[in-house]
Amino acid sequence: MRRGGTRRKRRNDKKEMKRGGTRRKRLFGKTILLSSIVFFIGFGLLLLTLRSVDPNSSFIDDDEDESESEEAARWSNSSSIGDAMVDGARLCATVEEMGSEFDGGFVYQSLRVRDVIRRHFQINGASAIRELAPEQFCRHGYVLGKTAEAGFGNEMYKILTSAALSIMLNRSLIIGQTRGKYPFGDYIAYSNATFTMSEVKHLWRQNGCVKKYRKRLVMRLDDFEKPVKSNVLCSNWKKWEEAIIWFQGTTDAVAAQFFLKNVHPEMRAAAFELFGEQGNSAPRGNVFGELMMSLISPTKDVKEAVDWVLQETGDPDISVHMRMLMSKSVRPMRAAINCLGKAISRLGISNPRVVIVSDTPSVVKIIKTNISTIAEVLHFDYKLFRGDIAQRGRGLPMLDFRIKDWGPAPRWVAFVDFFLACRAKHAVISGANRRVGTTYAQLVAALAAANSLKDGSSNSSFAFLSSFQSNLLADGLKNQVGWGHVWNRYAGPLSCPKQPNQCAFTPLAPPGWWDGLWQSPIQRDTRRLAAFGIELSGIGTVNEDRFHAYCSAKKEYLSTVTII
Repeated sequence: MRRGGTRRKRRNDKKEMKRGGTRRKRLFGKTILLSSIVFFIGFGLLLLTLRSVDPNSSFIDDDEDESESEEAARWSNSSSIGDAMVDGARLCATVEEMGSEFDGGFVYQSLRVRDVIRRHFQINGASAIRELAPEQFCRHGYVLGKTAEAGFGNEMYKILTSAALSIMLNRSLIIGQTRGKYPFGDYIAYSNATFTMSEVKHLWRQNGCVKKYRKRLVMRLDDFEKPVKSNVLCSNWKKWEEAIIWFQGTTDAVAAQFFLKNVHPEMRAAAFELFGEQGNSAPRGNVFGELMMSLISPTKDVKEAVDWVLQETGDPDISVHMRMLMSKSVRPMRAAINCLGKAISRLGISNPRVVIVSDTPSVVKIIKTNISTIAEVLHFDYKLFRGDIAQRGRGLPMLDFRIKDWGPAPRWVAFVDFFLACRAKHAVISGANRRVGTTYAQLVAALAAANSLKDGSSNSSFAFLSSFQSNLLADGLKNQVGWGHVWNRYAGPLSCPKQPNQCAFTPLAPPGWWDGLWQSPIQRDTRRLAAFGIELSGIGTVNEDRFHAYCSAKKEYLSTVTII
């Protein structure tokens, strides 16, 4: 009985092994089939991604692939993507719809801001303060604008924020130096209405502020990047008695605008005078562009390079800035060229002069080839330039870790490109592989708009345009994260998903809050605001009661340095 049971067990085991082997064979065959399908799909996508652009044919009017065309038709066939309604209210908007309010209208407010800036530096500029009587001089206050020579856009915003704060607080502006050298001093010249720290220290001693008036030269620091310690929202900075204020960590357009929500009416009023009241539909002034026009200019060497590009053509009509991070993706270029076509149609200009600026040299060549039939293309080719700045810059290659971020060209080329692009008379277009409207592009557009606006003007055709390819908008503007990005305040749930390519009018002064109609925060920003004591709703409104209670309970943080 035992031996018979053993034979039956072996037969059953063999049958089971046979069935198992058959299953494994079937599974192996399916695996091979699936692997083949995945390989050919992947290979086909790779070919589509890497396909070269035919230089003899423009891709301005190329059709999108079938799925993109269907998606575009489905979403853009009507006046708005957000046709879906809840209780009669719109659910979301496209970038173009969000930007429609920025089509012109900035002239009056920008000229008003220009007058505010001029009056401020007439009264608080270095030449006026030097003439004060000793007692008055020793009571006068300053704001320090100090920066490192890292990314130009972020670092320039530190200086511009300090300039804006000096206006709000009725103080003079100090441009901080490092070992006696201005930030980016080889490329940028600063207004003589500003002070250096060395001069303030000299005048402090010369006027006997310590010996005669018992007034020490003390600097108070506040760090925007440390919200728990920052006093940006809960303190009345106008009452601070320290001679110098240094507002640190202000790497974008947002920090200065936080004073619009300061708990003290006196501080809010000072911020309103510069930035305008938030939450209404009135156009806002080009604050940072007007500040730049007042405070900075290219050095002689940089201006020589810009003039070399424009010597036979005159100023460009349009500038196109492409931040590609060394990517050669076709989609951003196609979208930007379509956007350029719309800008040209809007302006009604035949064969306009177009400057192309990019961190990726191959992108410049591709776009130039594809728009040469509709525009006269200008570009600074630093390899052909023989000016003094080029000779001094030779042998100083870009650091490897910066190449992907800033491109392979020498550092000084970015400043020539900046001041060249700022000469655009009618429009600046920002396109990108990932994030559109970063700080560099914002400042190009702002300074170009300020340069194009003449005193006494009643209107302007100038436009700042953002070019988005559809894949960047699959989830709406959700991925335009970071406060340095111009569309960040629109990145929340009110931004429609699955948008086709967009060419949108863009604010010259990036908003600092979520007061506009289509502005809404992402969760990351809601959490960040909570650290400042601000509770945001899903559409960006502030819980005022909780905010005031937070400020009432918050202990004012004090950090000072005695200089003399």
